[in-house]
Amino acid sequence: MSLQEALDDLRGAAKRLDKATFNPDMNALKKFVDTLDGKALSVTPPEDVRQKALEKFLRGDNDFTRRERRALPFIIYEGAITLDGVKKIFRELDLDNKRHIGGLVNVYLQHHDTSAKTEYLRGRLNSTNFTGNSARLKKIFSAREFLFGDNRFANTTKLFADRQSVNVVLEALGLSNFFKASNFIHAALKTFFRTPDLDAQLKLLDELDAEYDAYQKIFPAAADALIQSVDRAGLGKDVCIEIFYRRLGDPRFGFTRFNWRNVSDKSQKIFMHWLSEDDLETFFKIVAETSNDAQWSYRESFWRRYLPRITNTWIFLTGNAKRYAAQSRIRHGTLTNGGGNQAVFVFQIGQYIFAEWSHDGALRVYPAQRVSNYIGNDFTKTEMMNVKVKYRKPHLGAWQGHVDAWIRRHC
Repeated sequence: MSLQEALDDLRGAAKRLDKATFNPDMNALKKFVDTLDGKALSVTPPEDVRQKALEKFLRGDNDFTRRERRALPFIIYEGAITLDGVKKIFRELDLDNKRHIGGLVNVYLQHHDTSAKTEYLRGRLNSTNFTGNSARLKKIFSAREFLFGDNRFANTTKLFADRQSVNVVLEALGLSNFFKASNFIHAALKTFFRTPDLDAQLKLLDELDAEYDAYQKIFPAAADALIQSVDRAGLGKDVCIEIFYRRLGDPRFGFTRFNWRNVSDKSQKIFMHWLSEDDLETFFKIVAETSNDAQWSYRESFWRRYLPRITNTWIFLTGNAKRYAAQSRIRHGTLTNGGGNQAVFVFQIGQYIFAEWSHDGALRVYPAQRVSNYIGNDFTKTEMMNVKVKYRKPHLGAWQGHVDAWIRRHC
């Protein structure tokens, strides 16, 4: 007995029992059958059956077995199948047969793209009135304007904004969890993240993050759109830093920067500015908690003015200082041979790299090519002290004016 035949028997038994007597377990049984129905929709025929169906179809042999005919929808996106071939496949299928129509729905959702094949599939499914006994397929076709309609993505975007949950939307469309990773749902989500509904987007982002394995492919597109929306609104920055830094990595240096290659330069620039600001705040927070010197608030104000000009940033922390940064969303370098709670804030302005030392340390400036490998790595205090500096300024007297003048001249 096939899975579909077993489903039919279970559904028939549920109906007969329901009519015979009230049973509090009936709803559970119906839900169980619907769950199996959803699994049946997600089943892909074995590879050998699909291959046999493809070979027969390409040589014009229409003497398909029942299993091979059910496999025809699953060869539509094979490279050897043309649009005319897709039309011929439809002539071999019975659109009243739930296995045939279920296969077409499956491949449409999974392989959804901008090709002529997809558009033909969409049109045929949109004009199909399914009247079979699959509760799952009936629900899917009752939601045709969201799945197969001309304005399907505009409609699903409104549904995402209204329900504020991908899981709830999937259930409303009659789709099982199997389709979370489908091309169709990913394309719909990419469209949704390009809308101005920031509150709903941030809520959905949490859900996508919790199920990252299913949605990881859309994170670059979500980051690209959402970072710019958050920057305009001035809300949600902390959420974006926490999630996109963890999922995509650091766009400034290291191998993880390649995870950002599908994010626009504009969004990357905004995100890197947020990271620079986060590094600056973390550094001065650590210093404030480990030093009683009142000058640190002035030094923070001074460097905050330069944030729009600062590009790469990095913080080095001694073992003692690391515990003050334990809650930071981003990682930092380790400074060995440093004393006590010492920390170093390293950043780039123009062609120079600046090292702002905590406690009794001074400001040091290096030509970028001389110490470019400082940023993104770990270093010993001895290594940093032994490199010849371009400029050095202790934080005494009117140091701000001197540093400001040097930056204006050289940067």
